[in-house]
Amino acid sequence: MDIGKALTFFREDERWMEKLAIGTGVTVVSLILSPVLIGIVGFLIVGGYSLRLLKNVRDGVPQPLPEWDQWSEDLIRGFKWAVVAFIWSLPLLVFSIPTGIGQALMSDNGGTSNVFGSLIASCGGCLSFLYGLFVMLMAPGFTIAYAHDEEIRSGLQITEIWQWTRRNLGQVIIVAVAYLAVSFFITAVAGILGLLLCLVGLIVTVPLAILATQLFRAHLYGQLAREFPMTGVVSMDNFPIVPPDMPDSGPSINS
Repeated sequence: MDIGKALTFFREDERWMEKLAIGTGVTVVSLILSPVLIGIVGFLIVGGYSLRLLKNVRDGVPQPLPEWDQWSEDLIRGFKWAVVAFIWSLPLLVFSIPTGIGQALMSDNGGTSNVFGSLIASCGGCLSFLYGLFVMLMAPGFTIAYAHDEEIRSGLQITEIWQWTRRNLGQVIIVAVAYLAVSFFITAVAGILGLLLCLVGLIVTVPLAILATQLFRAHLYGQLAREFPMTGVVSMDNFPIVPPDMPDSGPSINS
């Protein structure tokens, strides 16, 4: 796993500054429009763009940073990937129920209710934390599986994704730790630079940091997909539609 490459690959592209500027602009607009939910469209487009980067790295494209020339396609692929991630994260909603019940009991003035509510809330919080770690470790697998043919069902092949993650758990953990560390570092640097530029710089540095961490993660996932192919993913392309046999019309009559 070449973590340094994932940090510097974009500079191999002659137009890297222009491409990053476009991506940063999309992220800026998305952040501004987030309060009215329209901004989610921009984030989905950036997500779809990152998936194209993953596929380019997986396929060994010399300059994997894509062009910004598939806006509608990126929106669709980003939306479908978001659906996959949401389905994988659904148990977190279930685990939030005991947490909410526990907090409601803790608001009661009774001593017994406070103790019981604290216990329930703690159990719910622990379950949410553990499952959050599980999703973080499974994310490379279901993202790579989805990128195989960009079908939602591919990202939900639980058995194949689990087996792939278990076989490559060491590399998956390295990717997760590297992503968390680099995200923290980039975000901290972006915040400091933005403050040094009299807060106005935050308008650029924060969206750039968000974009950079997305591209960094996509490159790492692409390396995983190239070095450890997920051969168990079943694509519907492997099952061509064969027309049914025509019924026998009986022996022909020769004139």
